[in-house]
Amino acid sequence: MSEPDPVPGPEWCSVRFEPAGGPGDVPAIVVQERVRLSDTDSSGLIYYGAVTPWLTRAQAELYLALGLHPRGLGPWPITPVVNANISYHAQLGLADPYELRTWVDEAGTTSLTIAFEITRAGTRCVSARMTHVNLDPDTHRPAPLPPELAAAASTRR
Repeated sequence: MSEPDPVPGPEWCSVRFEPAGGPGDVPAIVVQERVRLSDTDSSGLIYYGAVTPWLTRAQAELYLALGLHPRGLGPWPITPVVNANISYHAQLGLADPYELRTWVDEAGTTSLTIAFEITRAGTRCVSARMTHVNLDPDTHRPAPLPPELAAAASTRR
């Protein structure tokens, strides 16, 4: 009988920024984490609704890494989700370590699509795309994207 893989400790959890590294590459955020009890259902597998907060956290980390800041510290875009698509490809269970990669996949004049991929040991478990519309903070009408977000998608993966 083989020994189980050791469960990663809190030191394993991290967030790192990967700047664009070459032609066709775009800046990305990589979150390394593990599945927590609160993210699972009674079967011990991730609850589908637990994934959305993971994606939202990664999106916020991406905005910070691109130089956007919460109100009072500089500009922070108002970008509500207008479309979300999440696909589940392989199981993730309690205490499984995973890596969540996030990048701006497409940018238009007033909207952008952020892509996400969650892997465990190189196996794709979840993929997602969320389209957001940038709103003017005073009128809440569509407005041009901040240059930091438009530039992040100026090249494609």
